[in-house]
Amino acid sequence: MSADAPPSPAPTPPPVVRRKSDRGRIYLVAAVVAVAAIVVGIGAGTSWYGLKTSSSSTGCPTGVTLQGNGASFPAALVSQWTTNFHTSSGNIVNYPNNGAVLGITYLTEKSTDFAITDEGLTSAEATNLTNAVGTVLTLPVTGGSVALVYNATALGYSGPVNLTANELVGIYLGKITTWAGLASNNAGLGKIATGLSPVHRADGAGMTYVLTNYLSDQNKTWRTTTGLGTSTDPAWWTNVTAAIGATGNSAVLKDVKKTPGAIGYTDLYDAEEAASAGVAIAAIVNSHGTAVAPTWADTASAISDVYAAIGSSLPSATGDWSSVSWVNASGPGDYPLSTLVYMMVPQNPAKGHTASLTDATALREWIQWVATTGQKYNTTQFPYVSPPTPLLTQDLSALSGMMFNNQPIPSCS
Repeated sequence: MSADAPPSPAPTPPPVVRRKSDRGRIYLVAAVVAVAAIVVGIGAGTSWYGLKTSSSSTGCPTGVTLQGNGASFPAALVSQWTTNFHTSSGNIVNYPNNGAVLGITYLTEKSTDFAITDEGLTSAEATNLTNAVGTVLTLPVTGGSVALVYNATALGYSGPVNLTANELVGIYLGKITTWAGLASNNAGLGKIATGLSPVHRADGAGMTYVLTNYLSDQNKTWRTTTGLGTSTDPAWWTNVTAAIGATGNSAVLKDVKKTPGAIGYTDLYDAEEAASAGVAIAAIVNSHGTAVAPTWADTASAISDVYAAIGSSLPSATGDWSSVSWVNASGPGDYPLSTLVYMMVPQNPAKGHTASLTDATALREWIQWVATTGQKYNTTQFPYVSPPTPLLTQDLSALSGMMFNNQPIPSCS
């Protein structure tokens, strides 16, 4: 797998993501300063959500620039993280969010210090990555949900749209071609003959992986059809003449907004931001037959319920997470398109992009910050959820096994 090199590191920290919205989704500057003051004053001994960081053995480096890349799914949250981490540490973390597939590609090509992904690696990706940089740590760092969004203004329909997995398969296989074809769960759509144009990511994307993981779990045709199944880049465009391919998350939303009858998918944060521009969010019928629109609460409950079912069998940080699935949670109010997001980093960063023990120390500090202080930003006003506490504890434990060549990477404060 090859790709163009990622953008070179910027000389200044990336800005906080600010989208046009009257809801004030991102914290005000004063709040950021207050948080930074708390972080600096309390230090690495602070306990967030019952988690304690490792004890300090050295002062932290400053002025280091770390390069990451990966999923756009948590981009708004990661932007908040990088800004506040820079305030507290003096180190810069660049994260262009070019997509989960490119994030893994760049980590394999030793162009980045870490990647963030919402997909399970294919066996080929995992083999190539391990051959390139050695053992890789898979660290759950946040969670969220994939939302189905549609052009409500052009549709001329004010009621909620409820979708089943089978209907989603019908849409993306070109079997359901008008909105009237969804009337079985949406009586008000029966007289709306507007054509249905499904929008999908044209580039390999973790959000596509989550959606197709759910469709594969729920629908045998999708699961067994050649070129489909669980994938970051399925062959659905060969099946639907009205399908629209869009490269990147923002392009999906742009196409949904401008195309009458369009439906697509994005992360919940961006879906809620787009709602003021004539985009509506569909509800998905879960395993209890309940139509659930994505919210922070039903995403958090879904992840909690899946963890209750499979937590004891989850792999270690150095294990194989490729078959772990968080979709289709069993709770009556769970949103079925919920997932966790992982940070991936070489256990020995010297085998990858990281140039020195000083840089590796800053890298460890960044991961530790994300797994502790960074979890403050998973809130009901910022719709990402923290992984279950035992997984964050596992993240912190994995840091003690990181080495730079034969030297332990020190914790710092």
